[in-house]
Amino acid sequence: MRYSLRQNIAVEPVIAGWYAWSYLLPPQTLARFVRNRFTPIVESYLDDPQVHAAAVRQRRMHGGPWIHAYEHRDAIEGWYRDTAPWRERLGELFEAIRQLEEDILPRHHGECLDPVYEELPPALAGRVEVFYGRDNRTPDYRFIEPLMYASEFYDESWQQVRFGPIEDDAREFALTTPMLEYRPDQLLVDVPLNSPLLDAVFRGGLTDAELAELASRFGLTGDRAALFTSYFEPVKDTLGAPATQDAEDDVLDYVGHACVFARHRGTTFLVDPVLSYGGYPGGAENRFTFADLPERVDYLLITHNHQDHMLFETLLRIRHRVGRVLVPKSSSASLVDPGLAGILRRLGFTDVVEVDDLETLSCGSAEVVALPFLGEHGDLRIRSKTGWLLRLGERSVLFAADSTNISPTMYAKVAEVIGRVDTVFIGMESIGAAASWIYGPLYGEPLDRRTDQSRRLNGSNFPQAKEIVDALEPDEVYVYAMGLEPWMGVVMAIDYDESHPAIVDSDLLVRHVRDKGGSAERLHLRRTLPL
Repeated sequence: MRYSLRQNIAVEPVIAGWYAWSYLLPPQTLARFVRNRFTPIVESYLDDPQVHAAAVRQRRMHGGPWIHAYEHRDAIEGWYRDTAPWRERLGELFEAIRQLEEDILPRHHGECLDPVYEELPPALAGRVEVFYGRDNRTPDYRFIEPLMYASEFYDESWQQVRFGPIEDDAREFALTTPMLEYRPDQLLVDVPLNSPLLDAVFRGGLTDAELAELASRFGLTGDRAALFTSYFEPVKDTLGAPATQDAEDDVLDYVGHACVFARHRGTTFLVDPVLSYGGYPGGAENRFTFADLPERVDYLLITHNHQDHMLFETLLRIRHRVGRVLVPKSSSASLVDPGLAGILRRLGFTDVVEVDDLETLSCGSAEVVALPFLGEHGDLRIRSKTGWLLRLGERSVLFAADSTNISPTMYAKVAEVIGRVDTVFIGMESIGAAASWIYGPLYGEPLDRRTDQSRRLNGSNFPQAKEIVDALEPDEVYVYAMGLEPWMGVVMAIDYDESHPAIVDSDLLVRHVRDKGGSAERLHLRRTLPL
């Protein structure tokens, strides 16, 4: 008998006690989030848990700085006390960054910056480069990111995973609640996120002896080992390949949110992977789950570094299947724009390639072109973002993600280079969160409310999306990445009704395309599309 992980068992990644996503992996950004976001949340909660209990019950407070496990004060207080050494070490790095930004660099106004290197706090000495902008008066800096990962501030012992069953499509928002064992069916395991042990868990096909050995290597004994083995079930076929499609059939499958699976002449692609779970009542119908993935995903494409497009929880689960990962080129190595390639390599992906604007790669039976991606990042200098154009024989498919057409002539100029596009996927969350919702902990000082609200994380509205469609002349347009799938609640705080601008704008785009004789739809849940 062999055993594989049950389809409804989530394995949630954890860094320093919090639901792990890409800005928590680099130590410099983790230090900012711990000091500027997580510490205030926990201390507010410990001061008055009932405030958090009341807030999470109100729809208008969804996604705010509230702890959802408000009934577990003793456990959270004990965890907060026990993890004080982590915060102290990260606090040293936080203070070094603050000192550089607020005390050292502002003293320089155009003269040589060599003396700065003598003033750097020990946490940053030898790990940053300082320089001027083109005005020759405003100094800035970048991290030498490999040296930051090699420092004492990057500690894999702070990494864990939490096992537990999923019983419903809807998932509770996870980004503001410490990841502890709140239920008896949850199990928190100390393990680096790049550990091959996780690949063994997700690959499955384990004998009784191998399963017992795996529990032992996770440090589990007694009842905890028994709980771990209860997450697995007997399987007849350990290959993991789905039986629903011939492996040679060409297919374009919308998985949900911004995730699309494509197979062309035997080469497989997965874009912005966020997959749902199955194996529970109501959870398999019209879902593309992990069980539907083929044994091998040849190319994984990431459009940008937001948690709903680069979800660690999915990435770790499919890592053993993935060949090459394509990511947008990063150039700034700043607090707001850590390199995606470095993050993925420290997640255990070994073949990661950065791609620059309008660069073309041959990928098996297809070509992949990186297209410019503007907007949706709060007017910050963030280079790690791209739209992917997939040329599948005679067909071309663009995954524009949350690109905002704020430069109305750009797509016309892009079309002059790449020609018309047959199929366009575009996100239209036209009223996104305020910029501080993601980037607030990284600011040197908070934005005033008016400025913050003006720099929202918007996707294209109808006029902007219309110009993209008119420039590229596609036959098919699909609105996606709207956060409508219930499982996206783990990382998003979306609450639409029919009058919401995002719904109105996307309806207008669908009507516009259909009026021109094309095919258009706002996607929700699994959909197999023509290829």
